[in-house]
Amino acid sequence: MTDTNELKIIYIEDDHQVAAMTLDYLQSKGHRVVHFDQWPANGFSAVRDQMPDMPDILILDVNLPGTDGYQLCQRFREEYLPDSAGVIFTSGLMDDEDIIKAFEVGADDYLVKPVRLAELSIKLQQVHQQRIEFVSRGEQAQAAMQMAFSAMRTSSELGEILRYQENIHRLPDAAAIAAASFEVLQHFDLQASMMFFHETEPLFFRFDGLEKSIERETMLATRARGRMYHWKQLTFLNYDYVSLLFHNMPLQDEERYGVLKDQICLLFNGMDTRLTTLLMQRKDVEKQAKMKSASNVLAAIALESEQSSRAYSEQFERIMLDMQTNIKAELAQFNLIESEEEVLLGHIDEGLRQASDLFDESIANGRQQKELIEKVMSKLQSC
Repeated sequence: MTDTNELKIIYIEDDHQVAAMTLDYLQSKGHRVVHFDQWPANGFSAVRDQMPDMPDILILDVNLPGTDGYQLCQRFREEYLPDSAGVIFTSGLMDDEDIIKAFEVGADDYLVKPVRLAELSIKLQQVHQQRIEFVSRGEQAQAAMQMAFSAMRTSSELGEILRYQENIHRLPDAAAIAAASFEVLQHFDLQASMMFFHETEPLFFRFDGLEKSIERETMLATRARGRMYHWKQLTFLNYDYVSLLFHNMPLQDEERYGVLKDQICLLFNGMDTRLTTLLMQRKDVEKQAKMKSASNVLAAIALESEQSSRAYSEQFERIMLDMQTNIKAELAQFNLIESEEEVLLGHIDEGLRQASDLFDESIANGRQQKELIEKVMSKLQSC
């Protein structure tokens, strides 16, 4: 596996200006990058010719000419990429459905165009590290699985574990995960309580639906006692985002107890990964919603400012024109000599000109404020 400072990257981007800038940046960081401006006619054969070694990262534009970026990502995941390779999407402002769809087809993260190179560099390291940890956990789970296989009492237990592992990655929230977990634990004659920590407040679920505050406090107190902790007849299993309390482990049957310890670890090793994914999805959705709300407010302010400025400008011009007309009409009644009338009109015109200059300056300031708002909107959309 490649060191995080030097990654092998496949980069698919049809915008040549964006691609050139990104390529220069990535190569300056020591990464080995192969770029395609579209999906090659020879498919993965062309990719292998350009990069014989398996890549560490795929950076993929969602909107490619003649190609669906989501389908292409799914093909990469199913036919080409190793489990250790990460996928980062690039696109315009992605809505909630786009983000969910990206994760469904196997993407690890995404960047909104125009891509900020510093952010890209950070996400490359994050995604690569997450994939290394994912593979490491998978290897650990595989080792545990091999040990557990030899101790399985029946093939039905193995089948229940495999079905649970396949199903958990499709479950939408903690309540669904808890319900599926309690159901599968029935096949092992186990009763449990669960606490989830991926939300703002911990979520508590019990196999019989009861709410017991003493269990909450006990599970919170034992989270620092290690991955698996035993106290009297209770067994605790702790992960980053979830803790489980087993009420009826068969302590009197040492052989069965040892087998069950391996089985429950095998069952729930993938749960924390799913909760991490749910947390990332929720944060991305919240971020997009905040950005969209702020952009809408600024757009409304800019529109209102422009409409007000236009209305004031038209009103000011009418007032000035009416004033000049009325003054000239009134002066005719004073029987001033021509030189006196010219002096007086000169003073009046100068006053009107100064007033007009002040108004024009106010309009210019309004335009500057609008431009500033538009810049802020553009910045928000690129975040």
